[in-house]
Amino acid sequence: MAAAETQALFEQLTILLLLATGSHFLFRRFHQPTIIGEIAVGIVLGPSVVGNAALGPYRLVFLIGLDFDFRAVYTPRNIAVAFGGVVLPLVVGFGTASYLAPTTSIGVNGTRFTMALFVGATFTATSVAITAAVLLEFNFLKDPVAQTILGAAVVDDVLGLIVLSVVVGTSAGRVSALDLAILLAEAVGFLAIGMAAGVYVFRRIVLRIQAEGKKLGLPHSGFLIAMAITFLFALTAESIGLSAVVGAFLAGSVFAGAAFQKDFSEGARHLAAVFTPIFFVSLGLQVNVPAVAAQIGLIPLAAALTVVAVITKVIGCSLPARLAKMTAHEAVAIGWGMTPRGEVGLIVAVAALTAGVIGDALFSVIVFVLILVTILPTPLFKRALRAVERERRPADESSSDVAETKPRSG
Repeated sequence: MAAAETQALFEQLTILLLLATGSHFLFRRFHQPTIIGEIAVGIVLGPSVVGNAALGPYRLVFLIGLDFDFRAVYTPRNIAVAFGGVVLPLVVGFGTASYLAPTTSIGVNGTRFTMALFVGATFTATSVAITAAVLLEFNFLKDPVAQTILGAAVVDDVLGLIVLSVVVGTSAGRVSALDLAILLAEAVGFLAIGMAAGVYVFRRIVLRIQAEGKKLGLPHSGFLIAMAITFLFALTAESIGLSAVVGAFLAGSVFAGAAFQKDFSEGARHLAAVFTPIFFVSLGLQVNVPAVAAQIGLIPLAAALTVVAVITKVIGCSLPARLAKMTAHEAVAIGWGMTPRGEVGLIVAVAALTAGVIGDALFSVIVFVLILVTILPTPLFKRALRAVERERRPADESSSDVAETKPRSG
């Protein structure tokens, strides 16, 4: 029996990786994130043995952490934009789910409060995969608009993971005001203490091992220790009641800007190239389309959540940007650029399903909504960037006119 199960597992891994790679080529041709293709493959395939690719999210958030440089993104404007883009979707998403979600959508271990809190948390984090491609297309990557979007998106992920840790705590029955305050303090304290220990202890150890390993022809020794530290941080986070993905993210951020960051990124990307597609395909495998169709009450909820997910991000990120002295067109462009969701939101949804807080049907709805709000804002983001270009053109033209009319010396 065990041999038969192992054989089936290998067969399905072969099929999943082949189909995932095919979906990458198809969706990239249409300039869409590859994770949407991976989820689509899972939805089409239906139930499978490979539904627990646990390593996928940890590799993914480790990679996100490697790109997180506290010094580069820790600016008042980025934090304000990120904070607005987290709080408003969380609060409005929570209220929408509390009011519209049918009782049948609550998981076996959930309550209406924890279910709604998880739904709100799925809409907090931003994915800038499409946004970055559009910014590159418009040659805007060095523009203040792009810098704000990319910096705020990273802070957004941190805040989203803190929210996830708090929500995981509430699902364990810690729902009083004092409990929530303690959970928040634990999350922030874990990030602060973990970062200090990582930078001043673990980072130095790993870099020393990496340097010595290269001399001895062992180029991956430091990376392997970094992976061990990743799992240690994940274990520590889990043991104190936080989400394990917060620990994995923190481990990645410890090595951001390090001398061997490029080596670590390369190693993590090779692992992620295998485990991440399996994770997202497995996520799609858990999408239960018949269950959604059977619960008519989830259709209005899906429509409402789609609208809420878009509007709250645009408003929540645009207003702080405007208050930070950016123009109206720049602020709107930032709002649309921050609207797409992706990896972290999906990880939150998986955590909710795994914890039994939400049911299969509501999980499927959340995945559909996250896909929609990743694709739909792109045309409006492009229009907003064109408005920024038009706004700046008269100033550029007047500057060139002044330069042309200015008499030359000599």
